[in-house]
Amino acid sequence: MTLRLARRAALATILAAPLVARAQGPWVPTRPLRLVLPFAPGGLTDILARACAEQLQARIGQPVVVENRAGAGGNLAAEAVARATPDGSTLLVATQGIIAINKALYPRLAYDPDTEFTAVGMLAQQPNLMMVSPRALPDVTSVAALIERIRATPGGMPYGSNGVGSFTHLSMELFRTAAGVEMTHVPYRGSAPLLTDMVAGTIPVAFDGLATSAPQVRGGTLRAIGVTSAQRFRAMPDVPAVAEALPGFDASPWYGVFAQSALPEPVLAGLEAALRGVLESPAWAAVLAAREADAMPQGRATLATMMQRERQVWGDAVRRSGARAE
Repeated sequence: MTLRLARRAALATILAAPLVARAQGPWVPTRPLRLVLPFAPGGLTDILARACAEQLQARIGQPVVVENRAGAGGNLAAEAVARATPDGSTLLVATQGIIAINKALYPRLAYDPDTEFTAVGMLAQQPNLMMVSPRALPDVTSVAALIERIRATPGGMPYGSNGVGSFTHLSMELFRTAAGVEMTHVPYRGSAPLLTDMVAGTIPVAFDGLATSAPQVRGGTLRAIGVTSAQRFRAMPDVPAVAEALPGFDASPWYGVFAQSALPEPVLAGLEAALRGVLESPAWAAVLAAREADAMPQGRATLATMMQRERQVWGDAVRRSGARAE
């Protein structure tokens, strides 16, 4: 190599060094972020997403906008995020429905939740309650007693849910399989009509969300005999976990933030770091305490393992139930 060529090569190396350093540095967002939700405003998912957006915005120095896109069991929101420009500016706030249930529930999807999304942070989890109607089952005060009564009921005991293929429907399928009992599904169009019939004694047992059912339990019109988390829930410490009667039972709704799997690794790492800063902060702990929700483990490797388990558990529950959605 001539002296002139050597000097040119050295100069090129010096000029490229800052570019390499910048390419390997942490990702910093340069445009607003969008959190797309599969639900209408007002529910727990919406409340958590807006609290997260506010705290995340303060950390990254960019606006963080919450967009509610309800419909089709969450598939509209998921498809919108899957088809967005893969630059890290569009994220999905999702529950088990989109990530672990819909692929088995819907015969056709315009996206693949197994391959197109990766979890970057978990906002919270909040267990459901297993409740019995005091009018229908006045002497059933525990999960073990409920199982005994179901086994003694000719043809299987009826149970209610928020609809075919809903999380409460599939949770009871998990319970039924774990307990080895026969039950008959009675679907409703949401919690309100279900709880009305439970209070009246028409439906003897159901799972339902803490936010909608806890007031009935605390008012004495329904009786909580279990929580669906793996351990007792701190907000209701006197209610046993269903797992105390059926070891290994765990059917708690969770709320997570997902990004497109196709994003470059520096972008995914940057999103994870920014979210983790929010979700492990005292300010976020205060949000969870106010909403009677629990923190969850963080870290993409941990969450990837968790998602694999969730897809298996809820996919199996859908197949056992025979539920189908169009």
